[in-house]
Amino acid sequence: MTQTETTAQCASCHAVLPAGAALCPNCGAPVKKNKWYSLKGLNAAEIFLMILGGMMLLVGLVAV
Repeated sequence: MTQTETTAQCASCHAVLPAGAALCPNCGAPVKKNKWYSLKGLNAAEIFLMILGGMMLLVGLVAV
């Protein structure tokens, strides 16, 4: 196993999951894929400010 590979475990039975598994081979529970980003828990004002900040950065880069 290389350093970039990670070992996943089933949330239900804690069995080691093979890479790319959709279901746990031990208990059959669906494997939840973790996203590297999530907007869950952010309110509309925070999302709006992130979008506004990104747009201001983009305009600043184009203007230079």
